[in-house]
Amino acid sequence: MKVTLTRKIDYAEVDADFNQNLGAFFKLIQEAAVIHSEKVGYDSKTLLDRGEVWVLNALEAEIYRHPQLREEVRVETWHKQSKGFKAFRDFCVYAGEEKLAAASSLWLFFDIHKKRLTRVPAETGDVYTSETEDALDSCLRTWKPAVEFAPVFETGLCVRHSDFDPLNHVNNAVYLDYLETLVARSGARLGQVTGFRIQYKKEIDRTVASLKAGLQSTDQGYLFRIYDQEHIFAAGELDLAGEA
Repeated sequence: MKVTLTRKIDYAEVDADFNQNLGAFFKLIQEAAVIHSEKVGYDSKTLLDRGEVWVLNALEAEIYRHPQLREEVRVETWHKQSKGFKAFRDFCVYAGEEKLAAASSLWLFFDIHKKRLTRVPAETGDVYTSETEDALDSCLRTWKPAVEFAPVFETGLCVRHSDFDPLNHVNNAVYLDYLETLVARSGARLGQVTGFRIQYKKEIDRTVASLKAGLQSTDQGYLFRIYDQEHIFAAGELDLAGEA
């Protein structure tokens, strides 16, 4: 079963060049995933009432072109497999027949009351259905981000009340806002983000008022992490279009 979401890019979602920003890209694919869950009876409120939540562990994306203001886009998403406490979901984003982006994600099923990961219910694969198609040749099953590196650039970030979602932690999309802010403030005109991998390592709760983001260049691209003095909240790899 594939689920499709179609809509136009809003003014609030674009940057100074009228291209969709990174956080808005994630919110778009996130909404498609939420709609899929709602269609099969796993909406967020129902899960919360049961004391269960889906937690995004990792996301990989390739962005071939950023959509522009008022451009109509179509998101297709599908559940690939559930095994143990893990589930995998893929996405493709189109404008007409043009593929704009593809993404793969790894989710964990979490018991709020026991405060631990729990097995995905056996019926989950049946209600979502499991598709075999791969949006990307992804390595999320085995990939681990580098976290012990010395950033060549870092910036401070403020955690806002509006960053929090119904699960009472900073929404996954906001991490990509932080990442885009890091790139923009780095002092170099690095161009648009064309791909990334991110692993969410620790939730940012309401006790966190400020944090940092750091960037380091490598032969293959860039490493990044989002952190404070005590914790690393997320880390990953970033591909950029090159000098703007």
